[in-house]
Amino acid sequence: MAASLNWEPGGAGGRQRHWPKREGSRMGTPREGSHPVEGAAPPTVQPYVCLEDDDCAADEFCYGSRGGMKICLSCRKRRKRCIRDAMCCPGNYCNNGICVPYEPEQHDHLHHGDVEETLMDNFPHDPDHSTLETHLKRTTTPSRMHHLKGQEGDVCLRSSDCSEGLCCARHFWSKICKPVLKEGQVCTKHKRKGSHGLEIFQRCDCGESLTCRTQRGDHTTSKSNRLHTCQRH
Repeated sequence: MAASLNWEPGGAGGRQRHWPKREGSRMGTPREGSHPVEGAAPPTVQPYVCLEDDDCAADEFCYGSRGGMKICLSCRKRRKRCIRDAMCCPGNYCNNGICVPYEPEQHDHLHHGDVEETLMDNFPHDPDHSTLETHLKRTTTPSRMHHLKGQEGDVCLRSSDCSEGLCCARHFWSKICKPVLKEGQVCTKHKRKGSHGLEIFQRCDCGESLTCRTQRGDHTTSKSNRLHTCQRH
């Protein structure tokens, strides 16, 4: 690694001293191919294990090799390499392997076109496409650009794309902004984090200060048949 030289004025005689300056390394961050120093303390920050992008924060994405452990990584900024939209930071999308910013007209067209193409692939044998047309009207409403955030029914990539009180949840083969659940509304109790990825009609989580619990007074013997609702802590 090349080292740049910093100089500082000397004492008598005006002689200058040159000191090597290290670049590109930060304390506590091992470089590629380096080996841990014997006796050194292990890193304190542990990666967050995930199954899909929804398990990570709004500025992160889920990444890992096939069959291997996946962890949440920081989103890629503009002009960084990518392989899918979720890898790019909010306000950007993946175009030809590079994260680029959305343009107003392109934002609407991109989401609407992508979802419509996906639905066409999943309804190949519908003779009159009546089911498809109904679904498109419900789920492919273009995001209104005069809103900073998506409204209910707008297509989204993550919950940060939606307005306050909404979350980004799966609906058929796309994701749309749906209302966060209120007290008394039916909710889905997940046994493990990430299991909601299997739902076709995904519900939002319960709102603030609410938790998804078995409905009071429900004495059904089978645990799998018990109704869960959003309740106060």
